[in-house]
Amino acid sequence: MSDKFVNIALDLFIIIAVISLILGIISRILVCPFPFGRIHGIEAQAYLQFAQTCLLFAIAGGIRQLLKK
Repeated sequence: MSDKFVNIALDLFIIIAVISLILGIISRILVCPFPFGRIHGIEAQAYLQFAQTCLLFAIAGGIRQLLKK
């Protein structure tokens, strides 16, 4: 049960990272933030750093799963 949950969580981190990466690249190309924030919107750098963090969690979780076996 625990392994299945961890695998789903890792897949979710990867999917969120890919979506965030795409939004960050689009925002960087358009040179304007997406209007998701209340005042100024979310800058491209924030999306890219969030994608990096999600991928880091996915990599760390994957390594943990490999070492656990």
